[in-house]
Amino acid sequence: MFQVMPRYLPIDTYDAETPVLFVNTHKELSELTACAMHRFTVVRDLADTVTSLNLKNTSDCDLVRITRAVHLLMREGCAVMDVVQARALQRENEYKTTI
Repeated sequence: MFQVMPRYLPIDTYDAETPVLFVNTHKELSELTACAMHRFTVVRDLADTVTSLNLKNTSDCDLVRITRAVHLLMREGCAVMDVVQARALQRENEYKTTI
């Protein structure tokens, strides 16, 4: 049996003692996946941009900013997808027990 998820699950993307950002685990799966997909699309587009840059003229500071943005967006997207996966597994388990 699956454990019930809390309504608001913290996202560990900020170096703070207490969480600031949370995922509403009760949102529709379509909304959760759209949220994660948006972050992954932004990361993909940013990576596409980086591949077309001439890195000889790019400062180390710019590369650090890009990698920090990619890291943050990926962590947020993965946190949301973890909720989607847990909810999907919960639904599958409930379906199997009703058959």
